[in-house]
Amino acid sequence: MIRLKHGFVACLLAGVLLLSACSGGSSATNSGNPNAGQSDDQLIYKKKCISCHGVDLQGRAGPSLQNVGSQLTEEEIYSIIANGRKGMPKFEKRLSEEELRSVARWLSEMK
Repeated sequence: MIRLKHGFVACLLAGVLLLSACSGGSSATNSGNPNAGQSDDQLIYKKKCISCHGVDLQGRAGPSLQNVGSQLTEEEIYSIIANGRKGMPKFEKRLSEEELRSVARWLSEMK
């Protein structure tokens, strides 16, 4: 009977250790946050742009942005985000100057 208790405790302890190792613990890079490892510009895109431009920048209601950096300069992209264009709303009052610049820079690298 004692052997069974020790075996059960050992299995339970092993299971806890295994689960804690798989969860990644509480490190800064993976603390249960689904946005961990994403840059600020990617988080802004996810919050403000994804519904129209798609998860992979493939386009939905808005155009594809997958190669936007090959078609427009960073300044042109900035202007479109800040001032809107066609069906796209203005984001100049919804995002800070720093956020606008960050997203424009990030999108300009999409070539």
